[in-house]
Amino acid sequence: MLIQNCRVESRQARPLSRAQAVHGLLLLMAALAASCASDATKADRGGGFQVMPTPMTPLFLNGPMALLLTNADGFRARLVFESGTISPANPPVAGELMVQGGKLFFAPEHRKVAKKQPRPEDSAFVWNVSENRGYILNEPLQAYAPISSNRQFTNVTTTADRNSAPPEKLAGFACQVTEATVTASDGVATVFRVWRAPDLKGLPLRILCPSGGVPLTLSLSKVHFEAFPGDVFQPPEGFTRYESAEAIMTEMALRKVNLSRKQIYQSQDLDEPGSREYRQPTRPN
Repeated sequence: MLIQNCRVESRQARPLSRAQAVHGLLLLMAALAASCASDATKADRGGGFQVMPTPMTPLFLNGPMALLLTNADGFRARLVFESGTISPANPPVAGELMVQGGKLFFAPEHRKVAKKQPRPEDSAFVWNVSENRGYILNEPLQAYAPISSNRQFTNVTTTADRNSAPPEKLAGFACQVTEATVTASDGVATVFRVWRAPDLKGLPLRILCPSGGVPLTLSLSKVHFEAFPGDVFQPPEGFTRYESAEAIMTEMALRKVNLSRKQIYQSQDLDEPGSREYRQPTRPN
C-alpha cells in the first residue's frame, strides 16, 4: 500500500508540474515580447528625432553679387537664381527680393522638396551688405537667428563689355551689357557680365558669373520701385531669437517628436510642424 500510495501521489504531482512549466513558459514569452516592444519603441523614438539640414544663405545675398544689387532707390522684384545645369536635383532658386540701399530681403517661393528637406517657403533671409551680416527668419517657429559671412565685398568697377554687343531686351526692357568686377576685402576679385536697364535707373536685370567653377545666373523681373519702412529689414516683432540657424532646426525637430508622442495618447487632430499651410514669410506692401 505504501508503494501504491506513492504512485498515486506521483501521478497527482505530474499534472501540477506541467502546469507550472506551461505557466513559466508563458511568462518568458511575455517578457520577451515586452522587451522587443520596448526596443522597437526606443528605435522609433530614435528614428523620429531627425534634424533637417539647415537652410543655406543664398549666394546672391552673402556673395559678391549682392554688391551689384544695391540701389539708392528701393525696389521689389521676382528673382530667379540658377547655379550650374538646371535639373530636378538642382532646381533654380526663386522668390521675392526687396532691396533698399545696402539692405536686402528675400522670401523663397514654394518648391517641392524631399520629405527630410526643409521647405524653402518656411525661411526668409535679411542681409545688410555694408555690415556683412543679417538674419534667417523661420515662419513656422516664429523665430529668427543671426547669420554672417567671413568675406566682405567692398568695391565695384564697371567697364564696357568687351564684345560691345547691341542692347538686349530682358523682361520688356532694353539692357546694356557691361562688365563688372567686385573686389573683396581680402583682395579676391570676381568678374561678372551685367545687363543693366537704363529705363530702370540702371538696375541689373541679369547678372552672369561665367568665370571659374559653376556658372551662376541671377535674373530679375516684375520690378517695382518703392520705399520700404525700416522694420522690413529687421526680424518681425514677436519672433523669438535663437543663437543660430542650426538651433532653430533642432528646435523644430524636437517639437515634431514631442507632438507625435502626444498624438498617440491625446487628440488625432493636432498639427505638427510642416503639416499645416503656413504663411510664406513675406513683407507688407
